[in-house]
Amino acid sequence: MNKLRILLLALAYACFWALFVLFPYPSNVVPESYTSYDAAPVFASSVVTLVTMALSGGVLVALRDGLAERVAGSTMAVVGSGAALLACGAALIVSAHIGAIPLWLMVAYPAIMAIYGVVAAVALAGASRRLSSRDNAVVLALSLFLSFLIGEAIVALTDPLPTGEISNPLMPALGGVFLVILGRLGRSDSEPPSPPRPASSLSGRAAALAAAILLCYLLGSGAFMSLSSVARGETWFSDGWIHCAVALGLYPAFCLCAFAAWRQGRAGYPWLGFFILCIACLYCTALLYAPLAVLCRALILPSRPMAIMLLWVAVQEGMRARGLPWWQSAVVAPMLTVAVDCAIHAIGLVGLSSAQMDSVVNAVMLITAFVMTLGMLWFVRLRLDGADPARSGYLAGAIDVSAVIAALVDEHGLSEREGEVLGLLYRGNTQKKIAERLFLSVNSIQTYAKSLYRKLGVHSRQELIDMVNEAVDKGDRAR
Repeated sequence: MNKLRILLLALAYACFWALFVLFPYPSNVVPESYTSYDAAPVFASSVVTLVTMALSGGVLVALRDGLAERVAGSTMAVVGSGAALLACGAALIVSAHIGAIPLWLMVAYPAIMAIYGVVAAVALAGASRRLSSRDNAVVLALSLFLSFLIGEAIVALTDPLPTGEISNPLMPALGGVFLVILGRLGRSDSEPPSPPRPASSLSGRAAALAAAILLCYLLGSGAFMSLSSVARGETWFSDGWIHCAVALGLYPAFCLCAFAAWRQGRAGYPWLGFFILCIACLYCTALLYAPLAVLCRALILPSRPMAIMLLWVAVQEGMRARGLPWWQSAVVAPMLTVAVDCAIHAIGLVGLSSAQMDSVVNAVMLITAFVMTLGMLWFVRLRLDGADPARSGYLAGAIDVSAVIAALVDEHGLSEREGEVLGLLYRGNTQKKIAERLFLSVNSIQTYAKSLYRKLGVHSRQELIDMVNEAVDKGDRAR
């Protein structure tokens, strides 16, 4: 049953990435998008999506963990928001055939898509907590290849229809189906308790640096796609067969790299490999754009879903390393992606002559590559596994502490909230600071602290710190 759960979660993630890589409207709603890139409706859609996501995230923060837990386990939330997305998409298609699309409908669609995206993201993050770190790595790597296959299948099946290309909203809604099935499996089978919260494979600083590098790449590569599309009067997905060929080679290779890195315990290798690949791609684009524009765009386009997926992981890892609630990454990562989209499509609104385009594209590619190179060198300095040697007395760094804390949670039967409090207490946070970070009262933190002290058999913070340090030392000696 665990293999089936892994497959379903990978399929749900695969459809989730479509929210960030597909054209936001069905093709016949903005028909000029298939003959030339029109940034105006895409930019407006991205702004509406970002604002709605921010408001949805604010509601989750205001109501704290309770609402996020209910959304993560609610079939009705996924079904309701997914049905609203499909209904609004159908209304857009019908209105386009009639010839008059109301403005409120053009605004409502990205807003509903944003709400569905937040619901799906929280559900995905909640389902991922049930899996081990190994299984999560398998899920995320596999989701990229599945996303490509599902997208191509939907395009092939819907292309003859008079509605035009409707991967969005069909593909995101299909992800909701997989989430519903996954939720039913979780409630119906009688499996042992889920594994403890997996340890972060990156320290907080390394995760933040990785996220910054990925955001830089998404912005630079997206600016290139936007500018080149405007200059040549084409869409992002023109000459799709070259893009497909690159994707068919790139995604399986990334999966194999991720699996090999996990088996060897080299958590930083997939990150470093992706950064090197992107930097090389940016330099090649700067050199070859004028004579081989189609090839350059085909190289850039398949790499963007990989960057979006890794950004999701980097935000999760960073927040986990800092002991923040699990659901916050499910809101922050999509918002960062949409914010980058807003900036990209705003760049597409800038009018440039064809004579200026080559120089601008070269500048964008070279600046992005240079900034990413500096970030990658700093990432290497953090020893690939996320440990900062300047702040650690041992080579394993923060990942060992996180692993030890996860083992203590499992061994002593601590709740997830007690595990979060344990990690924050060990890192020197006061109870008031912990209450602020977890959005709880000080009295609640005191209750959790007393409970975990009792379960661990310690009587003070110093005894707790000594217990964790002793476990870390034992792990070092066992290596």
